[in-house]
Amino acid sequence: MGIYDPLFEPLQIKHLTIRNRFLSTSHTPAFCDNGVITERYVRYQAEKAKGGVGLTQFGGATAVAPECSSYYGQINGSTDGVVEGYRRMAAAIHGHGAACTVQLTHGGRRERYDIAGWLPQFSASPFREIVHGAFPAVMEDHDIARVRRCFADSARRVREGDVDGVEISCQGGTLVEQFWSPWMNHRTDGYGGSRANRLRLGLEILESVRSAVGDDFVVGIRMPGDQKVAGGLSQDDCVEIAQAYASSGLIDFVSVVGGQASTVKGEAQIWPSMWVPSAGYLALARAIKHAVQIPIFHATRMADAATAAHAVSEGYLDMAGMTRAFIADPHHVNKLTQDKEHEIRPCVGAGYCVDRVITGHDACCIHNVATGREAHIPQHITPGEQAGKQVVVVGGGPAGLEAARVCARRGHHVVLFEAASRLGGQVVLASRATWRREIIGFTVWLGEELERLGVEIHLNRLADASAVLEQNPDVVVIASGGVPNTGEFPGAEHVTTSWDVLAGVATPTEQVLMYDNSGGHVGLSCADFMASAGSSVELITSDPSFGRELGGTNLGAYMNEVYRHDVVLKTDEAVTAVRRTGNRLTATVSNIYSSHERELTVDQIVGEVGTLPNDELYFELKPRSRNLGELDLDAMTRFEPQRIDTHPQGEFFLYRIGDAWASRNIHASVLDAMRVCKDL
Repeated sequence: MGIYDPLFEPLQIKHLTIRNRFLSTSHTPAFCDNGVITERYVRYQAEKAKGGVGLTQFGGATAVAPECSSYYGQINGSTDGVVEGYRRMAAAIHGHGAACTVQLTHGGRRERYDIAGWLPQFSASPFREIVHGAFPAVMEDHDIARVRRCFADSARRVREGDVDGVEISCQGGTLVEQFWSPWMNHRTDGYGGSRANRLRLGLEILESVRSAVGDDFVVGIRMPGDQKVAGGLSQDDCVEIAQAYASSGLIDFVSVVGGQASTVKGEAQIWPSMWVPSAGYLALARAIKHAVQIPIFHATRMADAATAAHAVSEGYLDMAGMTRAFIADPHHVNKLTQDKEHEIRPCVGAGYCVDRVITGHDACCIHNVATGREAHIPQHITPGEQAGKQVVVVGGGPAGLEAARVCARRGHHVVLFEAASRLGGQVVLASRATWRREIIGFTVWLGEELERLGVEIHLNRLADASAVLEQNPDVVVIASGGVPNTGEFPGAEHVTTSWDVLAGVATPTEQVLMYDNSGGHVGLSCADFMASAGSSVELITSDPSFGRELGGTNLGAYMNEVYRHDVVLKTDEAVTAVRRTGNRLTATVSNIYSSHERELTVDQIVGEVGTLPNDELYFELKPRSRNLGELDLDAMTRFEPQRIDTHPQGEFFLYRIGDAWASRNIHASVLDAMRVCKDL
C-alpha cells in the first residue's frame, strides 16, 4: 500500500486499541424510531465496521435531557432504555473488529420546543437561534446542575452499553459552545464574561461525566478550531480552549471541526459541500495538535486516502475522519487493502447526505443508494442465476449509468446508447457551474466502471427503435432523461434555457432576468454562473423562498455567492408573459398573492422549471414489450423483483427510469436504476 501505510498504524487511547486511523466521526443519519436505535441504524454502522473502518463514532447528537427534541432523528440517550440498543450496536461493530463511541449532546437553543416535550430550550443567554428559530430560556443554577446530572447519567448508560468511549459535543452551535462563545454568551455571573467563566460549564460537565464513568473510560470532546463568525471564537481562542481542557486531565482526545451551525451560512461552513476546498480545515486541526498532548481527530471533506495519509504522516491529526467518504463507500478501507482502489465509490462533496438530515429526513448518499438500505440492497452486486441476458440501456446520465453498471454486475451483456459526446447527462452541465465542478466525479467513476465491466458504450448515438431492436434485447431500460422546461405562457419561445447557458450554447448578456420554479440547484447555480461572468442578474421565484429543495450545506453556499455577486432576489413572483421590445425582451411579472404586475425589460430571460420526460422512444417501444412498460410500484417500494408480464407475445421487458419517468433528483434516478436492475 506504500503511501497509505500511516493509516494502518493502530492508535492506543488508554485501554482502547483502534486498529487503524480511519475514522467515521459522530453524525446522525436519522435512522432512529422516536429516539430508539433501529435495526437499520445497526446495519448502517456495522457495514462500515465490516468495510474496515477503525473507529466509528455513532450516535451523533445523542440527546441527554428531556428538553432535547431529537430534531435530527438522533438517539434519545436520556433514559435507561437506551442501554439495550447501545449493546446491540456495539456488538455489531465489535463483531467486525472496529471500535465505537457515542456523542452526547445538549442542543441548548439549537432545538425546537414543539416537537417532543413542549419544553423551552435553554442557553447561556436569551438570543434567538436562526436555524431553529428558538428563543431560549436563560439557564439558572438549578438548570446547570440538572444538565450536569443529565450528561453524567447519559455517559453512564454509554458505558453500560458496552461502548468503548464517549464524546461530549462542544461544537455545532450546541450548549457547551453557546457558553464558550462571547457571540452567544452575554452572562454576567460566574458562567459569563471572562474566558475562564465561559469555559466553566463544559469543565463541570466533564467532571460529572468522569465521576460517572471512571478514569479508565475513554472521554473526548468535539470542538471548533475557529467559529468563523464575527464576534465568535477565533482560531487562537479555540487553541487556548483546547489547551485548557486537555490540561484538565478530564479528556483523552479532541475532535476538531471548523465553523458553527447557528446560521444557514454556518451550516454550509461546518458541514461543507464542494463549496469549501478539499480538506479545507486541516490547519485548524494542526494548530490544536501542536498545542496539546492528546490525540486529535478531524473530519471535513477528507474524501480520499491519499489526503488522509498526508494528514496523519505530516502531523496534522491522529485519526483521519472520512465520514462522508464512508457513506459513499462503506468498504473504502477494505478496497484499499485488496488492491481495488479503482472500485471505491468517490465522495464528491455534494452534501446531499447532510442536507437530508438537517431538513428532517434520513441520510442518503447522492449516488450510493445502498447506504442506509443495507437490509434491501447489497453494497456489492453479484451475478444472478439467470445471467447472460441482453440488456439495452438508452441514456448515459446517472440513471442509465447505474442501470448499466448493475446489469453488468449481474452478469448480463449490456449495450448503452448516449446521444452526447460524453457520459454524465445533466451532471455534465452541473459541473460547468462555479463551485460545483467536482460533482462530475461520480459519473466519471461510473463510466470507468462500465469500461472495466465490459459494457458496450455508443457515444454520439441518438438511439431510435431500430437501433434498440437490432440488439435483440431481453430487457430495455429507458433512461433518456428529460428536456428542459421553461414553462407555458405567451412568449415562452423567447426564453433561454438554463441548460443552454451552462452548456455555453447561449452567452450570458449584460442584463438578465432569470426565473426559477424548480427550487433545486439549477436556478441558483445558473444565476451564480451568469453573475460570475459579469451579468447583472435578477432572480425571481414563485416559491416563498429560494432553494426550497436544498438544505443548509448547499443553500448557505449559494446564498453567500449570489449575494456576493449582487444578484437581486425576489420571491412570490412569476413570469406570465414575454414579448420582444426592439432587440430586448420585456417580461410581465406577477405577484402570486396580490396579482400586482410589473414589467421588466432586459437583454435575456432565462427559465428553469425542471424537465419534461424525453419519452418518445419509450412510447414507440411500449407496444412491443412484455410488460407494456408497466412498473410494479409495490415491488419497487419493497425492493422486490419486477414480475409484470401482461403481454407474453412481446419481445422484451421495458422499464422507464429517472427523469425519463418524472423530473426528480440524482438520488431518485439512481435508486430507480438499482431497484429495477438489481434482481434482473
